[in-house]
Amino acid sequence: MKTSHVWLIAGAFALGGLVLQGWGNAEADNPLHDPLGSLGMLLVILPLTLALNITMRRRRDALGESSPDSVEFRAAQQARSQAYGDAVILGTVLFAVLAIVADTLAALTAMAFVTLAVGAFWVRYRLARRALGA
Repeated sequence: MKTSHVWLIAGAFALGGLVLQGWGNAEADNPLHDPLGSLGMLLVILPLTLALNITMRRRRDALGESSPDSVEFRAAQQARSQAYGDAVILGTVLFAVLAIVADTLAALTAMAFVTLAVGAFWVRYRLARRALGA
């Protein structure tokens, strides 16, 4: 399927989602009270995100950026690792701020984020080492 067709389909879903949001209850207190608005929001966000992901992957493949020997691949990998470190530090700061300012549930949610982020890294690291035979 051509990239332009992917974007046309994603745009059609997004327009349908906007229509559903218009039919929904704008004064609802939470998303559970407005199922049409929530479904519309998903129909806007999800197809556009998938179309963007497909487009970026196709461009990387066409330009050879997905090859592990390319400069772009190494730069992207370095940027991802630095962004991960920043996310862990910011998550820890968020936990500390929420522990002081907000309630316990918010602080525990931030701590769960930090724990899951670090845990996901170590699981992926171990799997990658095992796949490489180390």
